[in-house]
Amino acid sequence: MTSRSASTWEGSSTGAADERDTIRLSSPTKGRVDRAPRPPRRDRGGPVRRPQAPWRFPIPPKIDPDDWHAEDERPKRKARRTPKGRQNVTTLLDDEGHAAPGTALARLQERGYVQEILGELKSGKEGTVYLARSPVGPAAVKIYRDAEVRSFKNDQRYLEGRWVGDARLAKAIKRRSGTGRLALKAMWAAQEYLVLWKAWNAGLPVPEPLVGPDQSDIAEAGEVVLMRFVGDPDAPAPRLSDAVLDPEQAADAFAQSVAAMRGLWRIGLVHGDYSTYNLLWWEGRVTVIDVPQAMGADQPNARDVLAQDAASLVQTFARLGVEADADDVVRQVTAEG
Repeated sequence: MTSRSASTWEGSSTGAADERDTIRLSSPTKGRVDRAPRPPRRDRGGPVRRPQAPWRFPIPPKIDPDDWHAEDERPKRKARRTPKGRQNVTTLLDDEGHAAPGTALARLQERGYVQEILGELKSGKEGTVYLARSPVGPAAVKIYRDAEVRSFKNDQRYLEGRWVGDARLAKAIKRRSGTGRLALKAMWAAQEYLVLWKAWNAGLPVPEPLVGPDQSDIAEAGEVVLMRFVGDPDAPAPRLSDAVLDPEQAADAFAQSVAAMRGLWRIGLVHGDYSTYNLLWWEGRVTVIDVPQAMGADQPNARDVLAQDAASLVQTFARLGVEADADDVVRQVTAEG
């Protein structure tokens, strides 16, 4: 070697130079032996190994002690709670057919409005409806559910303009406390009674209310609305959304529905949830149901709600083969004369 940069690679004496052989560097420096630098990666056989990050003990996920079950030492999802508010007949009544003492239904039973609860009819977004026997014949008993579990929660626009005489009660309703929820259910029931009586006295096709119209009687009914039953006890009147109609019947049902909508407007009311889902069909006649959210026609947003009702009516009747225009429905409903 004549230069420091000129290095000579010498293999083993056997000539079988591979990566396991000892490699020495001949250096011009006396008395000094340097360790040979590692050959370039391409000169070494085998796959290329990439540097790995240092191994670390994995951090276990945080586990809520309340979710830990010792029997199998595995975290489990908490069981869902059954929504409160919906009761079948067996949980609503005792073995003798009486409601729990102090409840609104018990008061109606004591006063003779309800003689016997026969079974559950349906569960709607506001409450559950039961078939009952009353002094005037078959009756529908609608019991409002708690506002926290019922489906119809977005009710603020329907509460606008309603007067609550007690400031503390109004605050409780706004906060949805226990007292406020109980008062809110009674308010919805009272509102439905008032709308039903107003519409019934005007000759509109709604179920006949069986409590009231005296305010003290309505207040005593609490969250229970008692109405005359529409249909036959063995075959309740179907909703128009579930009815099977021929084209002539469907056209007649639509005309009756628009007329009822116009009738509500003329007595100063807008239904607020008007569609074939809230219209019954029995013996060729339409009956309007579920009216607690009805608002005054003089409310600031009444026209908007009326337009939504017309659109919902037209859309749901389209499934029955009826073609109509929502704007035309609004013009018919609000026309003078």
